[in-house]
Amino acid sequence: MGIATISLRIENRYESGFEVETTSTVMVPLPLPEEGTEERSDWEYDHIFPETGTGFGDGDSWYDVEVTHSTATELLGLTFEFGY
Repeated sequence: MGIATISLRIENRYESGFEVETTSTVMVPLPLPEEGTEERSDWEYDHIFPETGTGFGDGDSWYDVEVTHSTATELLGLTFEFGY
């Protein structure tokens, strides 16, 4: 098992119409679980989802996340969606 450093571009959207783009760099464990599995969903919520949000707490929210840089080529360009 290894670790990769990834950079994320995060589009944060809120029910009120407020939208903001943020970035984050994090370390994530490898290997990435197979797509469509419970393990993959858990991995996404444990390591990607915590980087979303801007502290805007009212109403529904949506987050689109893209891996823009990665020390592990298999993660580069991956996208993740979270929200209601």
